[in-house]
Amino acid sequence: MSETPFIEARPRKLDRLFWGQYFTLTLRRHFSRGYLSGEQHLLGVSSATDGIPTVIASTHASWWDAAVAMSLAWGRHHMDMDGMMEYRQLSRYRFFSRLGLFSVIREDAASAMKSLRYGAGRIRDSNRMLWMYPQGELIHQDVDRIECEPGIGILAHLVGTCRILPVAMRYELLREQRPACWVRFAEPLVIKSGTPIRNVQALCSDALTQVRDGLRSDAMCERHNDYESFINGRMSMEKRF
Repeated sequence: MSETPFIEARPRKLDRLFWGQYFTLTLRRHFSRGYLSGEQHLLGVSSATDGIPTVIASTHASWWDAAVAMSLAWGRHHMDMDGMMEYRQLSRYRFFSRLGLFSVIREDAASAMKSLRYGAGRIRDSNRMLWMYPQGELIHQDVDRIECEPGIGILAHLVGTCRILPVAMRYELLREQRPACWVRFAEPLVIKSGTPIRNVQALCSDALTQVRDGLRSDAMCERHNDYESFINGRMSMEKRF
């Protein structure tokens, strides 16, 4: 029996710095503005010294989600953060492993479990972070409810006591030629060691639905008071003339 293919994370600081800046510039070219709320929660877990790791649980409704994550983690900040990527994509773009990404084959239970064990081992008993999309696939940003797959609960079970930091992302095309990107972090959840997998799965689903709903309301009502700008895009055509 052939061994399940797997690509390990081999992060390098210079690669993270380069690609963090690359994706930041890419966002500026393609978006009119980026609005960010709750950044203090991200900074709080990234600067913690209590030996409790953090799983950043993100909604996943667009290809741009990964670019935004990498821009925030390595362009705007310099964070020690890993992530998962589909094996087919990571085998094609191997350089992403130098950013801290490792592979997963969701359709293969053995591969998925191997990836979860590997990810847990990289952050356990530390203050390191792992960015994860617990929905498991791209799903429209306006579904009624965010439903997480069991992987987030299994990962928490393997890690032990950890934090889960919910974050929602949204994309709107309204008053500008280019779309706007909205990002909102919620307060982290503290998951105690031994919490049942299904409980973690439900807690994460509830938290992501709540932060997504709040972000959607702010974006639809154009409430910017609690947001700061993290993308300043090129001037749109309607503002040039």
